[in-house]
Amino acid sequence: MIFDRIEKINEYGLDLNFIVDDLKQKKFVKGKYNIDEPNFFGIDLEYITKDSKEGIWEAHRKYLDIHIILEGKEIIEIADINEAESTKEYEDDYELFNSIAQHKIYLRPGYFLILFPHEVHKTSVKTDEAIAVKKKVFKKLL
Repeated sequence: MIFDRIEKINEYGLDLNFIVDDLKQKKFVKGKYNIDEPNFFGIDLEYITKDSKEGIWEAHRKYLDIHIILEGKEIIEIADINEAESTKEYEDDYELFNSIAQHKIYLRPGYFLILFPHEVHKTSVKTDEAIAVKKKVFKKLL
């Protein structure tokens, strides 16, 4: 996992200029959109955060998950895939799991989180209270 301020997003050798370009455009259209599919695509999301017990654990095999909050805040729970139990077989680049959080990241505007395939994660977890979140998730083919 990489968690840092948004202005440092290109300091990790992953060539994420497409994210910088996307954020500069300041457009938000709920749903999936192409950047350079299948290499890069984005998903604009809006939702209300919830209790951790209501969330689902997932992991991906082909893509990095890059999370950026535009409005609101959330907790993202993370665990190592070797410590998780698969509950739904891998399909369409995701697999579902049961797990226990080993890390919790407080994600808010101005920061980004990159998750790798071995990192099972649960998003949309509320901080103090349930609030609306506006978020971009980018997928980068490994």
